[in-house]
Amino acid sequence: MASFADAARFLLLTVLGFYGNHPSTADAASASPVSGWRSDLDWAALSSKLSSSASLIDTSYDNYKDECEPEFSQPSPTNHALIDQPSGMCLPHLYLGWEMSWPRPSENGHLDQTYDQAAQDLTDGSLESWLVDPTNPSLNLPSKVLFPSIASDVVAAVNFAKEHGLEISVKNSGHSYQGASSKKDTLLLNMNRFTHYAPTGIMDCDATILDTTVAEDLSNQPCLLSFAKGKSSTIRVGGGENFDKVYRAVIAANEEEGYKY
Repeated sequence: MASFADAARFLLLTVLGFYGNHPSTADAASASPVSGWRSDLDWAALSSKLSSSASLIDTSYDNYKDECEPEFSQPSPTNHALIDQPSGMCLPHLYLGWEMSWPRPSENGHLDQTYDQAAQDLTDGSLESWLVDPTNPSLNLPSKVLFPSIASDVVAAVNFAKEHGLEISVKNSGHSYQGASSKKDTLLLNMNRFTHYAPTGIMDCDATILDTTVAEDLSNQPCLLSFAKGKSSTIRVGGGENFDKVYRAVIAANEEEGYKY
Protein backbone atom coordinates (compact mmCIF):
# COMPACT_ATOMS: atom_id res chain seq x y z
CA MET A 1 0.00 0.00 0.00
CA ALA A 2 1.29 3.44 -0.84
CA SER A 3 2.32 5.69 2.02
CA PHE A 4 1.00 9.11 3.00
CA ALA A 5 4.01 10.73 1.34
CA ASP A 6 3.57 8.63 -1.82
CA ALA A 7 -0.01 9.82 -2.21
CA ALA A 8 1.05 13.40 -1.64
CA ARG A 9 3.90 13.23 -4.11
CA PHE A 10 1.64 11.75 -6.79
CA LEU A 11 -0.81 14.65 -6.38
CA LEU A 12 1.94 17.26 -6.64
CA LEU A 13 3.36 15.52 -9.68
CA THR A 14 -0.08 15.65 -11.28
CA VAL A 15 -0.46 19.34 -10.48
CA LEU A 16 2.98 20.14 -11.91
CA GLY A 17 2.47 17.98 -14.96
CA PHE A 18 5.00 15.28 -14.02
CA TYR A 19 4.14 11.59 -13.80
CA GLY A 20 5.87 8.49 -12.54
CA ASN A 21 6.46 6.35 -9.47
CA HIS A 22 8.54 7.77 -6.66
CA PRO A 23 8.92 5.45 -3.66
CA SER A 24 8.65 6.95 -0.22
CA THR A 25 11.41 6.83 2.37
CA ALA A 26 9.32 7.95 5.34
CA ASP A 27 6.19 6.86 7.14
CA ALA A 28 3.56 9.28 8.39
CA ALA A 29 4.27 9.41 12.11
CA SER A 30 4.05 12.44 14.32
CA ALA A 31 3.32 13.65 17.80
CA SER A 32 0.10 15.46 18.59
CA PRO A 33 0.39 19.26 18.48
CA VAL A 34 -0.70 21.34 21.42
CA SER A 35 -4.50 21.14 21.61
CA GLY A 36 -7.01 23.67 22.79
CA TRP A 37 -7.07 26.39 20.13
CA ARG A 38 -8.16 29.68 21.67
CA SER A 39 -8.33 28.13 25.13
CA ASP A 40 -8.76 31.67 26.46
CA LEU A 41 -12.38 31.61 25.25
CA ASP A 42 -15.34 30.18 27.12
CA TRP A 43 -16.16 27.31 24.77
CA ALA A 44 -18.36 25.80 27.45
CA ALA A 45 -20.65 28.80 27.05
CA LEU A 46 -21.05 27.98 23.36
CA SER A 47 -21.61 24.30 24.13
CA SER A 48 -24.35 25.20 26.60
CA LYS A 49 -26.31 26.88 23.80
CA LEU A 50 -26.14 23.94 21.42
CA SER A 51 -28.77 21.28 20.90
CA SER A 52 -28.19 17.86 22.42
CA SER A 53 -27.40 16.38 19.01
CA ALA A 54 -24.77 18.98 18.10
CA SER A 55 -21.08 18.30 18.69
CA LEU A 56 -18.15 20.66 19.31
CA ILE A 57 -14.70 19.03 19.19
CA ASP A 58 -11.00 19.86 19.20
CA THR A 59 -9.14 18.67 16.12
CA SER A 60 -5.52 18.45 15.01
CA TYR A 61 -3.22 17.33 12.23
CA ASP A 62 -3.35 13.83 13.73
CA ASN A 63 -7.03 13.59 12.80
CA TYR A 64 -6.19 14.46 9.21
CA LYS A 65 -3.38 11.93 9.13
CA ASP A 66 -5.21 9.09 10.87
CA GLU A 67 -8.64 9.48 9.29
CA CYS A 68 -7.83 10.70 5.78
CA GLU A 69 -4.46 9.12 4.96
CA PRO A 70 -5.77 5.56 4.51
CA GLU A 71 -8.18 6.67 1.78
CA PHE A 72 -5.62 8.91 0.06
CA SER A 73 -3.33 5.88 -0.10
CA GLN A 74 -5.88 3.88 -2.09
CA PRO A 75 -5.47 3.59 -5.89
CA SER A 76 -8.77 5.43 -6.47
CA PRO A 77 -9.68 7.49 -3.38
CA THR A 78 -13.23 8.82 -3.17
CA ASN A 79 -14.79 11.65 -1.23
CA HIS A 80 -17.61 9.33 -0.17
CA ALA A 81 -15.16 7.45 2.04
CA LEU A 82 -13.95 10.71 3.60
CA ILE A 83 -17.09 12.72 4.28
CA ASP A 84 -18.24 10.81 7.36
CA GLN A 85 -14.91 10.65 9.20
CA PRO A 86 -15.37 11.61 12.90
CA SER A 87 -13.36 14.84 12.88
CA GLY A 88 -14.92 16.24 9.70
CA MET A 89 -11.43 17.26 8.58
CA CYS A 90 -10.98 15.32 5.33
CA LEU A 91 -10.66 17.07 1.99
CA PRO A 92 -10.90 15.60 -1.54
CA HIS A 93 -7.14 15.79 -2.14
CA LEU A 94 -4.30 15.27 0.30
CA TYR A 95 -2.40 18.49 -0.36
CA LEU A 96 -5.45 20.65 0.33
CA GLY A 97 -4.56 20.31 4.00
CA TRP A 98 -1.74 22.81 3.43
CA GLU A 99 -1.91 26.42 2.26
CA MET A 100 -1.85 26.75 -1.52
CA SER A 101 -1.87 22.91 -1.58
CA TRP A 102 1.87 23.04 -0.88
CA PRO A 103 3.45 21.40 2.20
CA ARG A 104 6.65 23.48 2.09
CA PRO A 105 6.81 25.39 5.41
CA SER A 106 5.94 29.05 4.91
CA GLU A 107 4.98 31.83 7.29
CA ASN A 108 3.29 33.96 4.63
CA GLY A 109 1.24 31.56 2.52
CA HIS A 110 4.04 30.96 -0.03
CA LEU A 111 3.96 34.55 -1.29
CA ASP A 112 7.71 34.48 -1.96
CA GLN A 113 7.96 30.99 -3.46
CA THR A 114 7.79 29.91 -7.10
CA TYR A 115 6.68 27.13 -9.43
CA ASP A 116 10.34 26.18 -9.92
CA GLN A 117 10.69 25.79 -6.16
CA ALA A 118 7.71 23.43 -6.12
CA ALA A 119 9.35 21.29 -8.80
CA GLN A 120 12.60 21.24 -6.84
CA ASP A 121 10.74 20.15 -3.71
CA LEU A 122 10.01 16.83 -5.41
CA THR A 123 13.66 15.85 -5.52
CA ASP A 124 15.45 17.48 -2.59
CA GLY A 125 14.24 14.94 -0.01
CA SER A 126 12.33 17.34 2.22
CA LEU A 127 8.77 16.53 1.17
CA GLU A 128 8.29 13.58 3.50
CA SER A 129 9.41 15.49 6.57
CA TRP A 130 7.10 18.41 5.78
CA LEU A 131 4.12 16.09 5.35
CA VAL A 132 4.49 14.49 8.78
CA ASP A 133 5.34 17.66 10.72
CA PRO A 134 2.35 18.68 12.90
CA THR A 135 4.01 22.08 13.54
CA ASN A 136 4.39 22.92 9.85
CA PRO A 137 3.18 26.57 9.54
CA SER A 138 1.71 25.79 6.11
CA LEU A 139 -0.88 23.43 7.58
CA ASN A 140 -4.30 24.86 6.81
CA LEU A 141 -6.57 22.84 9.08
CA PRO A 142 -9.04 24.13 11.69
CA SER A 143 -8.49 23.24 15.33
CA LYS A 144 -12.12 23.46 16.40
CA VAL A 145 -15.03 21.80 14.57
CA LEU A 146 -18.73 22.17 15.27
CA PHE A 147 -21.27 19.74 13.85
CA PRO A 148 -24.57 21.66 14.05
CA SER A 149 -27.80 19.70 13.93
CA ILE A 150 -30.43 22.44 13.77
CA ALA A 151 -30.54 26.11 12.81
CA SER A 152 -30.17 27.36 16.38
CA ASP A 153 -26.78 25.63 16.59
CA VAL A 154 -25.56 27.67 13.63
CA VAL A 155 -26.98 30.86 15.14
CA ALA A 156 -25.19 30.15 18.43
CA ALA A 157 -21.89 29.55 16.63
CA VAL A 158 -22.14 32.69 14.51
CA ASN A 159 -23.01 34.81 17.54
CA PHE A 160 -20.11 33.33 19.50
CA ALA A 161 -17.71 33.96 16.63
CA LYS A 162 -18.95 37.53 16.24
CA GLU A 163 -18.62 38.21 19.97
CA HIS A 164 -15.03 36.98 20.05
CA GLY A 165 -13.81 38.10 16.63
CA LEU A 166 -13.41 34.57 15.26
CA GLU A 167 -13.42 33.66 11.59
CA ILE A 168 -15.78 30.88 10.50
CA SER A 169 -15.20 28.31 7.77
CA VAL A 170 -18.03 26.12 6.45
CA LYS A 171 -17.95 22.62 5.02
CA ASN A 172 -20.66 20.35 3.69
CA SER A 173 -19.18 17.49 1.67
CA GLY A 174 -15.74 19.11 1.39
CA HIS A 175 -15.74 18.82 -2.40
CA SER A 176 -14.01 22.18 -2.93
CA TYR A 177 -11.01 21.45 -5.16
CA GLN A 178 -9.40 24.65 -3.87
CA GLY A 179 -9.74 23.54 -0.27
CA ALA A 180 -11.96 26.56 0.38
CA SER A 181 -13.96 24.66 2.99
CA SER A 182 -10.99 24.39 5.34
CA LYS A 183 -8.85 27.10 6.96
CA LYS A 184 -6.61 27.20 9.97
CA ASP A 185 -7.45 29.39 12.96
CA THR A 186 -11.17 29.23 12.21
CA LEU A 187 -14.22 27.67 13.79
CA LEU A 188 -15.29 25.13 11.19
CA LEU A 189 -19.01 24.48 10.84
CA ASN A 190 -19.26 21.01 9.33
CA MET A 191 -22.84 20.69 8.07
CA ASN A 192 -22.72 16.98 7.31
CA ARG A 193 -24.79 16.08 10.40
CA PHE A 194 -27.34 18.86 9.98
CA THR A 195 -30.93 17.61 9.95
CA HIS A 196 -31.62 15.63 6.78
CA TYR A 197 -35.03 16.40 5.27
CA ALA A 198 -34.71 14.78 1.85
CA PRO A 199 -35.60 11.18 2.86
CA THR A 200 -39.10 12.31 3.88
CA GLY A 201 -39.18 15.67 2.13
CA ILE A 202 -40.82 14.89 -1.23
CA MET A 203 -44.20 16.57 -1.61
CA ASP A 204 -46.70 16.32 -4.46
CA CYS A 205 -48.13 19.69 -5.46
CA ASP A 206 -51.84 20.50 -5.72
CA ALA A 207 -52.60 21.74 -9.24
CA THR A 208 -55.42 23.96 -7.92
CA ILE A 209 -52.82 26.53 -6.84
CA LEU A 210 -51.80 27.25 -10.44
CA ASP A 211 -54.02 30.33 -10.73
CA THR A 212 -53.04 31.73 -7.33
CA THR A 213 -50.40 34.24 -6.32
CA VAL A 214 -47.58 33.64 -3.88
CA ALA A 215 -48.92 33.52 -0.33
CA GLU A 216 -47.67 36.03 2.21
CA ASP A 217 -46.05 33.24 4.22
CA LEU A 218 -44.51 31.81 0.97
CA SER A 219 -46.02 28.40 1.74
CA ASN A 220 -47.11 27.83 -1.85
CA GLN A 221 -44.03 29.29 -3.49
CA PRO A 222 -42.09 26.01 -3.91
CA CYS A 223 -44.97 24.36 -5.76
CA LEU A 224 -45.61 27.41 -7.94
CA LEU A 225 -41.95 27.38 -8.94
CA SER A 226 -42.12 23.65 -9.55
CA PHE A 227 -45.18 23.96 -11.81
CA ALA A 228 -43.48 26.82 -13.69
CA LYS A 229 -40.69 24.38 -14.57
CA GLY A 230 -43.07 21.65 -15.64
CA LYS A 231 -42.74 19.61 -12.46
CA SER A 232 -45.48 18.57 -10.06
CA SER A 233 -43.54 17.89 -6.87
CA THR A 234 -40.84 19.37 -4.66
CA ILE A 235 -38.23 18.02 -2.28
CA ARG A 236 -37.09 19.70 0.92
CA VAL A 237 -33.32 19.69 1.35
CA GLY A 238 -31.44 20.47 4.54
CA GLY A 239 -28.37 22.68 4.85
CA GLY A 240 -26.04 19.70 5.12
CA GLU A 241 -27.40 17.48 2.36
CA ASN A 242 -25.42 17.10 -0.84
CA PHE A 243 -26.59 15.88 -4.23
CA ASP A 244 -25.78 12.28 -3.37
CA LYS A 245 -28.15 12.32 -0.39
CA VAL A 246 -30.88 14.02 -2.43
CA TYR A 247 -30.55 11.59 -5.34
CA ARG A 248 -30.71 8.64 -2.95
CA ALA A 249 -33.89 10.04 -1.40
CA VAL A 250 -35.50 10.38 -4.83
CA ILE A 251 -34.44 6.87 -5.82
CA ALA A 252 -35.94 5.46 -2.61
CA ALA A 253 -39.20 7.38 -3.20
CA ASN A 254 -39.37 6.19 -6.80
CA GLU A 255 -38.92 2.59 -5.75
CA GLU A 256 -41.75 2.98 -3.27
CA GLU A 257 -44.06 5.06 -5.48
CA GLY A 258 -43.59 3.30 -8.79
CA TYR A 259 -41.06 5.70 -10.30
CA LYS A 260 -43.36 8.70 -10.46
CA TYR A 261 -40.64 11.31 -9.87
